[in-house]
Amino acid sequence: MREKNLKTIEGLLFVLFVLLWGLFLSGGSGKVKRRTLSLWESVPIHTEVFREFFENGIQKGKYGLAPILGYDTYRGEKRLLLPFFRNGMQTELFPIQRFALDYWKGKGYYKAKYSDNVPGYFTESDDQSVEEKKKDPGKMKQTGTGRTYTIKELASYSFLLEHFYIVDETTSMTKQELNGIKLVKTDLSAKLGKGEPLVLIYHTHGSETYKKVNGEEGSVIEVGTALQKELETVYGIKTIHDTSVYDMVDGQLDRNAAYNFAGDSVEAALKKNPSVKVVIDLHRDSVESSIHLRTKINGKSTAQIMFFNGVSRLAKKGDIGYLYNPNKEGNLAFSLQMQLLCGKYYPDLTRKIYIKGYRYNLHLVKRAMLVEVGAQNNTVKEAENAMKPLAEMLYRLLSGEKSYKK
Repeated sequence: MREKNLKTIEGLLFVLFVLLWGLFLSGGSGKVKRRTLSLWESVPIHTEVFREFFENGIQKGKYGLAPILGYDTYRGEKRLLLPFFRNGMQTELFPIQRFALDYWKGKGYYKAKYSDNVPGYFTESDDQSVEEKKKDPGKMKQTGTGRTYTIKELASYSFLLEHFYIVDETTSMTKQELNGIKLVKTDLSAKLGKGEPLVLIYHTHGSETYKKVNGEEGSVIEVGTALQKELETVYGIKTIHDTSVYDMVDGQLDRNAAYNFAGDSVEAALKKNPSVKVVIDLHRDSVESSIHLRTKINGKSTAQIMFFNGVSRLAKKGDIGYLYNPNKEGNLAFSLQMQLLCGKYYPDLTRKIYIKGYRYNLHLVKRAMLVEVGAQNNTVKEAENAMKPLAEMLYRLLSGEKSYKK
């Protein structure tokens, strides 16, 4: 019985503590504040000692015993629940997020704040830039005539690497991943003409622009608009085009967290539009100024394109477990089949597929691909011209056309 009474008292004290904490957390306002002050004045024993005891006790409860409760002033926000849970989760329960947020502010800030040795995995994210100037353009052998490869040729790991891929020095490929037969035989067809969105186009680096012509640059977002128009008007494939710019923060170029921001939006779009089966992240590449990524298709100067895959692996450290990609095989199949179809119909359109170590939000769906359209010395018109053959190849693939011959 005594134990039961103690539990009851303990429960009441806890409720009282929470109520008082809530009062002080909000700073008190209106009638509640006035009534509280009146209560203090009506209590016979209300010396400053007792008052400080209660106030300091609550503050210690907030900031000392349970520091997660002290984030009501996070970033100066007056709202309670959002900053409470967000910063509390980041700092107390999952500190890796705090490291990541600070890292995104810039390496200088990060190093200044974390002067001690921080484990390497805190600095490894999928926000690594794919915009470093490439000295090797990864150009396919210029043929001018299309070719379809045989299953026997595509079954060779060394043949695939030599003819279709550039593997970045920071990562590596395995024979299990580059199983040509499995990749080209993966069924990537989809039901067309259903009237619901099938394709989502977005731009992680939406601020990327092309060579100035008559004082105007033109951006990669305009290229996305051209692709959407081609898919919808020519092939009847309903397409969503996300024109958000994820690599600008407060009006300044900041690509550190662009993949994270874009990934959140894509996930939300996929939940809202479950009919979407294809996700395309359109970029503009960056190469040495002496490299010109141009060809002619149907008499028009056209920017060459490059499919890009992330395999969630670093050459020195191996697989990146926290960047697991359940759709990696599908991604690799998608880019290879698109590459082979381009080689059949427009052999000079594509460069070699580029493989790098992170995942670049390709894990969100099986038919996800990152496409580099031209480079900084292409015009936006050349980039837009590349969308016609790209849309055609996508239509052929989704219609079930095989990208190989027996």
